[in-house]
Amino acid sequence: MKKQKTAIIGIGNKLMGDEGIGVHAIEHLRNSPSPPPLSHQGRGNNVKVDLVDGGTGGIALLHILEKYEHAIIIDAADFGGEKGEICHFDIDSKQIILKPDSDQISLHSMSLAGIIKLANQLDIKLPKITIIAVQPEKIAPQMELSSSCKSSIMGIEKMIKEII
Repeated sequence: MKKQKTAIIGIGNKLMGDEGIGVHAIEHLRNSPSPPPLSHQGRGNNVKVDLVDGGTGGIALLHILEKYEHAIIIDAADFGGEKGEICHFDIDSKQIILKPDSDQISLHSMSLAGIIKLANQLDIKLPKITIIAVQPEKIAPQMELSSSCKSSIMGIEKMIKEII
């Protein structure tokens, strides 16, 4: 039986309100009375799950990703949804295209797309990547999440349990 290592990585800046949703989600999962199983049988594999505070991401995220077979990344993203809405999708690291007019710099200093492009250029094998995106309500200097993003935390936990 194959041993699969999965990382649940929360990224974001807790000093910028809803931008910190990923880090807040990891803190919640670590303290949850019913967290996702950190080791279980799944899809014919023995799965080990690590909870990772990815902070503001950036290039350091590349070194985290290369250790895993599957990475679930939780982050704030403006996808045009309702405040606090959650969606998830898998990304194909070979299909990432950077906009020619953009440096792909974000609050995480290098966007996930930029990190994936760099990994491909360096021939670094990346894991399957699943993004859990939360539509932010307010990104501004503050330590607290908005009420809509606070309400999304339980939905993130449920979604992770369905994915793994």
